[in-house]
Parts: sequence; structure tokens; C-alpha cells
Amino acid sequence: MLFSVARLRLFLSALSLLPVVTAHQKTLFTSSVSYCAPPENLLVEQFDIAYFPANNSIVFNVTAASVQANVNVSANLFLNVYGLRPFNHTIDICTLFGGALCPLPLYNFSGHETLQLPSSVDITKHLPAIAFQIPDLEAFVQLTLTETSTGDLKACLQSTLSNGWSTHQPGVSWALAGLALVTLFSAIWQSFVPDSLAPARLLDLLGLYQLIASSGFFDLNYPVVYRAFAANFSWTMGLFSQSAQSSMQRSINSLRHHTGGRLADASQGGTTALVNRKLSPYSQPVSGGAAAFAIPPSLIASAKALPKVNLASLAARTASAVEAPSVRDVQTVTGSSSNLLEAGVPIYANTVGIATANAFMTAFFSALILLAVAAFVLAVSYGLIILATRRSQSRWLMAIKARFPIIAREWGLRIALICYFPLVTFALYEWTLKDSWLVIVISVITFLTIAGIVGYATFRILHHLRRSSPYLLPTDLPAMSPLFAHYRAPRYFYFAFPILALFLRAVLIAAGKNAGTAQIILVVIFEALLLAAYIVCRPGQTRRADVLGVFVGIVRVACAGLLIAYIEPINLAPIPRVAIGFVVLVVFSIAVIVMFLNALWNLGLEHVWRRRPFNALRSRSGSSTGDDQSALEKGANSEKSKSDVRVSAVAVDERPRNPTPTHNEEIDPAVRQTYPAFTPTTTIAEPSSAHSTDTSTSYGHQIQSRWRLATHTRSSSAADSTITRTPLSTSYGPSPVDDTRPPSPSQFGHSRQPTIEEERLSHP
Repeated sequence: MLFSVARLRLFLSALSLLPVVTAHQKTLFTSSVSYCAPPENLLVEQFDIAYFPANNSIVFNVTAASVQANVNVSANLFLNVYGLRPFNHTIDICTLFGGALCPLPLYNFSGHETLQLPSSVDITKHLPAIAFQIPDLEAFVQLTLTETSTGDLKACLQSTLSNGWSTHQPGVSWALAGLALVTLFSAIWQSFVPDSLAPARLLDLLGLYQLIASSGFFDLNYPVVYRAFAANFSWTMGLFSQSAQSSMQRSINSLRHHTGGRLADASQGGTTALVNRKLSPYSQPVSGGAAAFAIPPSLIASAKALPKVNLASLAARTASAVEAPSVRDVQTVTGSSSNLLEAGVPIYANTVGIATANAFMTAFFSALILLAVAAFVLAVSYGLIILATRRSQSRWLMAIKARFPIIAREWGLRIALICYFPLVTFALYEWTLKDSWLVIVISVITFLTIAGIVGYATFRILHHLRRSSPYLLPTDLPAMSPLFAHYRAPRYFYFAFPILALFLRAVLIAAGKNAGTAQIILVVIFEALLLAAYIVCRPGQTRRADVLGVFVGIVRVACAGLLIAYIEPINLAPIPRVAIGFVVLVVFSIAVIVMFLNALWNLGLEHVWRRRPFNALRSRSGSSTGDDQSALEKGANSEKSKSDVRVSAVAVDERPRNPTPTHNEEIDPAVRQTYPAFTPTTTIAEPSSAHSTDTSTSYGHQIQSRWRLATHTRSSSAADSTITRTPLSTSYGPSPVDDTRPPSPSQFGHSRQPTIEEERLSHP
């Protein structure tokens, strides 16, 4: 019987016996084993089988126990590959080992062996060629043992198959981390560069990573290939791949169990066997039933009491023995047990070796480690700057020292934005589990802290825009620039939309964990609204930035729309479901590559492409005021640091059309002019004639006005004093002459005819 099981396991296990290089050969081997019917007389503890098509051979390693006497069984092998059923074969196990297994002996027996199949049994002709090459194969073999005399089902095992290829690879995760490190380096050293978008692109890249990771959190029937692909990005959500028995996981398990936690820990043998059988790869009905059950404790006790026998001693080996594969315990999955993994966060977290109940605490510790590393780097950097300024008083170093507190606060806000979505998502999800009371308390405090930091910064910026000009944000709130610096000043408010979208996404993941249809439909609506808002607002500083934002928005909407195909009620066939999964992962991969190329562009590729010197990065406006010029935000008119050091700013690409200053600007002393104070003692130049006008006026000289002449009105009183007239400007003609005659009419701005009295006074 074991050997019939071995056949179904054969298809896969052999691969597990060989080095990594062997995994690239055409091989099928068991990746998980679980019961599909209550065991009555057979208890399987280990079951590993591999099939090598090159020589048509099978390698198996089985440990099982038979607890009933005089039971003759026949074995049936059933193969399912992407919904296809190419192989369904009944095996007479009485012909194996010279009939030593008929009836099944009352032993706890084990054995490993290599069997050379006869030429009449060609398994490859029943399998599609793609089964040996496609990553994350969705195939399983079912073994049922039926009593020959009564037809009763005595045992049922299901084994998923793998060919050694998978989209979940440590190398992929390291490559993604390498891209993020390059972007991080660009963001750090360009924090001091005016108008640099590199720090903003770091948040954009990590945001895309987190979006891809969270796309596997919904209650959908994902294909295995997409689950594996999304698991490559788990580290961006604070879920670093690790063993279920790692020190961190064991510490979290101990913490939970000592504070009221009752949920199951992560399984050491993998997650596939614990997947709900309604989901992929068990999405097709199988013969023999797929009922969930628990193994009776009496059966386990009876099996342990049996003597142990090695099957190798029952018959001569048909081939040389090979090294036994690693032990893999057979899992028991019940409909009400706590170890059943539903779609979404449970399968995703367990795939990377983290129990569902440990997801929040793992992300929490990851955030603490990130915060500690960032604080250490900032402290060391500031210390080095202090030492450098003591040895050299260069203006460049002094400018960096003066601006460093603001830069440190900016990076503190960036770290909060990076941790915002993971911590909010897992904190909300932890509340739905109702597990450890201490973990719940920690999650509440963490949620309030991270939401408070991001929410406070959002409120300050939006409140500032209500009472001041958006062009003054870089001056008034420089430490909050990670939220708005990469947007145009009139569209600074757009940053609130992505933050709101992330919060709503976290709420859907947690609150709708059993409603996949509602989850994905609402996500599509949110993503479409976010894309529409971006197209309408066009918040990017440049046209390239707007094109990139629209491209990423289209990718998000398209991939969210394709995930609708994974809603369970749709019951899409396995092959189309896998094809859609490949499309989604390819689209997301292209988006990651585009974001990385954009990071390289901001790192300096732009200047190589345009053949500009790299020192142009110090001031893209070309009007730097010195080495101490601080970083400027695009579109700003001026910037002032907290240390009252004013820095002149020049707009790079555009100038605000109608800026509204909120304070009076100090006039440059260089353009001040001191005008002579008016004195009532003036002399009016002698006109050349009564009917002529003064033609000696010129731009830049003071001209006469009527109110000046009002002080020279003649009085009929004898007490009138003599008025001395002096010229108002040296450019008005000849030297002044003492005269008591009234002014000429031309000096009043018009040429009326003089009166008789004026004629008499003019010509005595």
C-alpha cells in the first residue's frame, strides 16, 4: 500500500533527495502530503516520492503503520494537473514485495527504495510536457486504499507535486532589495541637492513593492504561481522569510501563549498541505471525497505500540538504495481546526514561515529594527559632521550642519511613511484574530503612534494651505517635505489621496478577510478614483513625472482588475487562472523595472545622457548663493531655516503667476534712494514767455507739482514775508534769480491766457 502511495509521491519526491542542480532536471516530486479521508487502519507519518522521466524510475521514502489485522486492500492512484486527469491507475499491492503486504502487516514499518518501472508503465505519456517546466506546478496525486472484500475506504492521501521551479526565490528577493538599496543611496546623498526627486522616488519604489505584496492578502483563489511571486516582496511588509523554528518566531510564540494566545504556530513542513481544499491547487473535486477530519487519538496510540519493521528486509531490493529524503510530517486539516489556512494573510504569512497570529509582531519588530538602524546612522552622521566642522570651517560643511536637524526630521517622516501601511494593516488584522491580549495592546499603541505621526503631518500641511500660500510650504514646514516636495505647489494637497487609499486598503484586508468579492471590487474602485485624481490634478513637477505617475496608476488599476478573476464564486478553470497570474506578475515586474530605471535617472544618468557635469547637481538653477545654499523646493520663492539663516531661492522651471506673500519683503539697500525733503522755501525758474511750457523735463528728475506752488500764493497783506525761491532741480535751466513775480501758467500744467492783473504784475 505504501508503495502505491509511493507511486503517487514518486512523481515528486525524488527531486527533494538531490541537490539544487537536480531541481532543474525533468523531475516531479512530492511537495506536501495530507489526508483526504479519515484513516481507519493506516497511519502515515512520512511519505516522499519522486519520479525521474529520464530513466522512468521512482524513489520513495515511506513511514506508516497498519493497526488492523487481516485487511487486504487495493490502491488507486489519481493524478490531477491543472484540472486535467491524465492518469488514473489501480495497483494490486499484493504483487509487491512478494505478497508481503497482503494482508497488511500489523507493523509500524518504514523504508526507502529506488524502483525501476517496466517499459509498459510510461508515466510521461500521461503528463503534458509543460508539467516539467512551468514554475509552481498545480498538480496533485491522490492515493486511496480500498478493502477488496467490502469496498470500504481505508485510507486517502493527497500529495501535491512540484518540478523544482518556482517564482518564489531568495535570489529574487535579494535582487529587489538591491534595487531598493541603490534607490536609498541615491535618496540619501541627494537629500542636500536642490530640486532632487530621488528621495521621493525611494518612497514610490517601496510603495510599489508593498502594493505587490499586499495584492496577495485578499480572500481570493490565487494560482500558486502568483502566491509565490507576491511572497518575494514580503520583506517590504516586515515579513522576512524565516524558519518556523527561528529564534524570533519561537519568542513570539512564547509571548502569545503566555498571554492568552491560542492560535496555531507556523508549520515546519510548509503551507500547501494546510490550504483549504476549495482553493488552488485543490480547486477541483476529487474522487474519494475531500472531507476534513481529525485523526482519532486511539489510532495514534495503537500505531506507536506496534513493533517497527524496515521494508527493505521484506524483499530483495530492485535497485540500489539512495539517501533518504528529509522527513515531512503528514498534516491533518479539519474544517474547524485552527491550523486550516484560508486565502489571504494566513496563506501568505505561512508561506514565508510566519504563523498568522505572528504577522503583526513580526512586522512590529522589523519596524523597530529599521528605526534603530536609522537612528544610529543619523547619530553617527551628525557626529562626523561635528568633527569635520571643528577641523574645517568651510561654508559647505557649516551649511550641512545647520540643515542637518531638518534633514533628520525629514528622514524620520520617511521611515514613518514606509512603516505606515504594514503596521496599520497588521494591527487592524490582529484585532480580528482576538488572540493574545498583550499583542492586541501593543498593536493598539502602534496603530495610534504611526497613524498619529502621519495624520499630524497631513493635518499641519492641509491646515497651512488654508491660511497661507502653498509656495511657502518649503519654508514654513521643511521637515514635512517628504509628503509634498515632489508635487507642484498648487497641487501640494494631492499627497493626502495616496495616504487615504492605503488606509482604506488596510481596512479592506482586515475587515473583509472573509469577503473576497467585496474586497477586490472596492480596491478596483479606489485605484480607479486615485488614477482619475492624478490625471485631473497632474501634480508632478515635470511632464515626465506626470507620465510616470499615470503609468504606475494604470498598472495598479489593470492588475487590480485582473485579480477579479480569482473570486471564488467565479470558479475560473485552472489554466486560465494561471495564465492571468502570469500576466499580472509580468506587468508588475515591468513596473518595478521602470521605477528602478527612474531611480538611476535621478541618481545621475540624466546628466550623463545630457552630457552635463555632475557638479550641476549642486544648483540646477545656476544661481547658487554659495556652498551654504540649502536644498530648495521647486517653485519656491524663498526659504528660511530655523536658525534664521535666509537663503535666496530661484525657481527652476516655472515661477508662480500670482504669488500672495504673507509678510513684507525687506527692500534691498542697493536700490534705496534718498529724496530731498520738501522745504517751503523754493524758487521758481523764470519762464521764457507767458505762453510757453517748460520743455526741460527728463526721466529720472523730480518735477514740480501743484501742491508745492500753493505755498507761494501772494498775500495782499503788508506783513507778507519775502519768499526766497530755489531751483527744484539743477536740470531745469539757468541759475536761480530772485523774483517776486507769480508763476507762469505753463507751470500749472495748462496754457490759459493771463488775466489783466497778471499782465500788470508781469510788466510793471
